[in-house]
Amino acid sequence: MTRSRASLLAEMLLLGGGCLALLFWIIPTQTSEGGFGLSPAFLPNILAAAILLLVLADGVLRLTARRPESAYPAGFGALARSLAVAGFGAIVLAYAGVAASAALTPAAGMLALGERRPLPVLATSALLGGAFWLVFR
Repeated sequence: MTRSRASLLAEMLLLGGGCLALLFWIIPTQTSEGGFGLSPAFLPNILAAAILLLVLADGVLRLTARRPESAYPAGFGALARSLAVAGFGAIVLAYAGVAASAALTPAAGMLALGERRPLPVLATSALLGGAFWLVFR
């Protein structure tokens, strides 16, 4: 079964709209203007803008491609796994801190998505956990 062009367009618009909401509504209301140096909203704005650009680029490439896109699997298994990973990340963040959450949540997500090679999972955990430990220590 393949996806229709309307489905691809709806996905691109939904994800792009979420990024625009982040940029113009959510991030500005959740951050304050800093005193000296960069604004606390600088990094979240850059990341939201990067995600928006990637969503748009991916959507345009999928819409212009001549190969058919396969349909998403039926059922709510993927949604349940995504919600479980998000809940796990929130619990780790609450009890173990930012660095532990940055190390463990992407690894759990990779495992939930089917990644079984240990090197990418461990490298991602070490890189993100180490980077967040350096930034937030």
